Amino acid sequence: MKQQYDDTFLARWLAGELREKELRDFEKSDDFSKYSQIVEAMETVEMPSFDVEENLQKTLEKLPKRVEQKRRRVIPLWSYAAAASIAVIFFVYSFLFSTTSYVAGYAEQMKFDLPDGSKVTLNADSEVSFKKYGWEKKRSLNLLGEAFFNVEKGNVFTVETNEGTVKVLGTQFIVSSRDNFYNVICYEGSVEVSIQDKPSIVLKKGEAYSIAGEMEQSYKVESETPDWLSHKSSFDTVPILQVVEELERQFNLKIFGKEYLKNANFTGSFQHDNLEKALQIVFVAMDISYTKNANGDVVIKKD
Repeated sequence: MKQQYDDTFLARWLAGELREKELRDFEKSDDFSKYSQIVEAMETVEMPSFDVEENLQKTLEKLPKRVEQKRRRVIPLWSYAAAASIAVIFFVYSFLFSTTSYVAGYAEQMKFDLPDGSKVTLNADSEVSFKKYGWEKKRSLNLLGEAFFNVEKGNVFTVETNEGTVKVLGTQFIVSSRDNFYNVICYEGSVEVSIQDKPSIVLKKGEAYSIAGEMEQSYKVESETPDWLSHKSSFDTVPILQVVEELERQFNLKIFGKEYLKNANFTGSFQHDNLEKALQIVFVAMDISYTKNANGDVVIKKD
């Protein structure tokens, strides 16, 4: 929140000490509704007990006597209570309006519930962030990486990514948003996919849409859930660079020499429990030569 009013002004507002013109101007500002929402929220939130007089006295006892006397002469008594109220306001603001984030690191998945009971599973190296306050009215979150969503029915549910936006009412789907790769698969119900400068696309159960670099395609899937929920990564005509980067994510592995990869697509799958087998499936099938260094990292050879 951009603070356009200092603590003295807010204290006088809370104490009902604003002049009539000041109050009118404040009520016309954008900040008025924000502060009013916070004050209204305070009435429904249980706050820890706080004895203003006791805490004030303890604070004053720590100050030099001369400073204490000066403060007593200059500061009106009502301002102590008002200042405490301002502190509570900003505490409630940070509590209600702050962003909640969930992060899955390399070689791990994470499951969690959203405020409405909708369920999210993050794939490796993925992050979701959202605001809890007002969630029922505006179900919107930001995604970096890949996630599977099982959405409860209700208001429109929106997944924002750098590449595009997915909107649903209640359904099951995945969104994958990585560098130069965007993929949406609908497993139940229907979803609307909006990409900048492109017409919106509606996907129904078993339908998918992806963009990889300059390549754009729509395709079908038969599975009921994404394979990676069962610790398996599957690809259908996906650029080999995306597949190699998925190997890094699922096995917490460093792969050097990716700049030597050819411009080719991969169709196939690998399990997440056997690195050597996964490397053979991908690299041998694509005729990619590689070695391992002393740290166990994979190094792709230049042809």
